[in-house]
Amino acid sequence: MAKSRRLRQLISRLNFLEANILPAERINGNYTKKEQDLIRSYVLLCHAEIEAYIEDKAKDRISKALADWVSTRKRSSCLKSVLAYTGNEIDFSRDQNAINNIEHRIQRTVGHYLNAVVDRNHGVKEKNIISMLLPLGIEYNELDQTWLGIMESFGATRGNIAHNTTQVQNQIDRNTELTRIKNQILPELERIDELIRKLK
Repeated sequence: MAKSRRLRQLISRLNFLEANILPAERINGNYTKKEQDLIRSYVLLCHAEIEAYIEDKAKDRISKALADWVSTRKRSSCLKSVLAYTGNEIDFSRDQNAINNIEHRIQRTVGHYLNAVVDRNHGVKEKNIISMLLPLGIEYNELDQTWLGIMESFGATRGNIAHNTTQVQNQIDRNTELTRIKNQILPELERIDELIRKLK
């Protein structure tokens, strides 16, 4: 399966974070306070990279579909899907340009998706993922339900780290987080990368 340039960038960045932030594995699992902070930092930074990857893929795909339509009037299921999902969220009644100009209407709808959905996204939980991917034309049943549960848990872990002091946080296991990111999250992102690439 061919990986997009953006996915290769994500993988490279996650490998860099693993090599440069995660402390060495301790067989007994007892990490110092500094090492625990490094593990927390690893989770936060990986979360940010994964979130940015999903947002960038959504932006790139719909922007390409819009550019193709504007330049050649090439129709795409991706563009139709965004229009179907977000078109009803916009009040066109006072927009005179939208009444007589389909290109203006399409540009405004895509702009709404980019600004109100993608740019305002904050997280990688199920609701965040489906709000960005379903409007592109990916079907809900194409998303692995186990993976969505893993992303829900990953998002909750990130939230706990980001919004609580260390006094109220449980110790984070280095290997559990590394395994979750490398072996549970990343392989499904590779499949989603391919789903987005195949959107017409």
